[in-house]
Amino acid sequence: MLRSLFAGVSGLRNNQVRMDVIGNNIANVNTVAFKAGRVTFKEGFAQLLQGASRPPGDQGGINPVQIGLGMQIGSIDQIFNQGNLETTGLNTDVAIQGDSFFVVRKGNQSFYTRAGNFQVDANGQMVSPANGFIVQGRMYENGVLQDGIQDIRLPFGQKVSAKPTSEAVLAGNLNASAPAFQGDFQDPIDRALPINEKSWTESQIAVFDSQGTKRDIKIQMWKTGPNSWDWQIDPIASGVIEDFQTDAISPPSDIGLPTPSAGYEILPANVKVYSASGTEYLTPADYSFSSGPPPAVQFTASMPSNSEIKISYFMSPTAATANENSGTFTFDSAGIMNTNISAAINFAVPGANPVQLNLKLNGGVSGLTQFASTASTAVLRDQNGYTAGTLQNFSIDRFGLITGFFTNGTTSSLARIVLADFNNPSGMLRIGDNMYQESANSGGAVLGFALEGSQSQLTSGALEMSNVDLAQEFTNMIVAQRGFQANGKVVSTSDEMLQELMNIKR
Repeated sequence: MLRSLFAGVSGLRNNQVRMDVIGNNIANVNTVAFKAGRVTFKEGFAQLLQGASRPPGDQGGINPVQIGLGMQIGSIDQIFNQGNLETTGLNTDVAIQGDSFFVVRKGNQSFYTRAGNFQVDANGQMVSPANGFIVQGRMYENGVLQDGIQDIRLPFGQKVSAKPTSEAVLAGNLNASAPAFQGDFQDPIDRALPINEKSWTESQIAVFDSQGTKRDIKIQMWKTGPNSWDWQIDPIASGVIEDFQTDAISPPSDIGLPTPSAGYEILPANVKVYSASGTEYLTPADYSFSSGPPPAVQFTASMPSNSEIKISYFMSPTAATANENSGTFTFDSAGIMNTNISAAINFAVPGANPVQLNLKLNGGVSGLTQFASTASTAVLRDQNGYTAGTLQNFSIDRFGLITGFFTNGTTSSLARIVLADFNNPSGMLRIGDNMYQESANSGGAVLGFALEGSQSQLTSGALEMSNVDLAQEFTNMIVAQRGFQANGKVVSTSDEMLQELMNIKR
């Protein structure tokens, strides 16, 4: 009689455990990346009342006689089915599609999580907001992926160094129907003649020196004959312009200019002086230039004292090579530039390395051409330099690569998120805060990158939702409730039978 009573009690107790698991699943229906649990039961110990016997020669055998003593918890499993993705739009939110885990660390201890609702803390570390554990990955340094798993840091304000311009593209078309330039191209009066309106063109672009300072350069091109155009860098428009003020005496004292780097010089023709409003002073009436050393602008009595002025100067090579700062473009009869032509620009600037860049002319119709048109359209474009910049934003792609966007318009790889895979994810230990630890039956973590060493991929701006199926949980709740009721009925019936047994005594 007592066997049925205790069997019913085991059913009550274990169906309550099942209800506990169902309640936890429903409570976490909106928890990020929560994995539902499942309870399975197993039969308890079976008491042997009579053993089995072998069949005798003329009769059949007899099966064993056993009575079960209730049931037990067989397992409480974690169901690691993929949860649906929820779009959030936050670039620090990352969802895993696959069976992998993010790796986070507290001190020297590693933990694992599916919840990708990360944040960047005050130190630029990517962390889990639930507990501050730091997301792990491999960092890039100057575009090179470094060895070793470490904390991911994304410090806003991180700088990227300037890159001096080494190349620019000169492309477009020079008007084949334009007449040859008449007069001296270096004379601005001749350039302004109506007859020369279509015979020359110019283009300007901003480039960067070794310190990231923007430098404007302008090249001028003019037709010298059939299929031939000369070009030069405009030393005035491409020069350095600095603000000065003359002193109180008359004539004003000399104003010194920076000494050019070795191999460069400032020619008198490449020095211009302007008033604050842009009016050009004349030489030798108002000033003259002494190459020094040190180079200096010397003033006459006609130069105003106590006046704000601008001085433009250009540091050209003392011995320019062929096709450097000037040269000739020639074209074949089909209007295509001859392939053996090169062009380069070279000049010095104060405080930085000289600006040296090649002009990419490209070949064929995609480069610099000479076809008949209403006007020349040759332009400088696509220079490859940039100024220094600071980290402004970042993105995460499906491979876990974190790319930084800098204020100078450049991008750079910052880090790559590491994922962990386990032979038996259901064997991991839950420790709260959506975190897991390795256990003796989970297997060791196998680290890799998304889609490289791991079959999982990442989705930025989204989170994995709980995989709890409410319809299934409500059904399981009914089953657990009925199981509990039935076992309660066993207990109450066993009690009534014991009561009847006690009544026999009367």
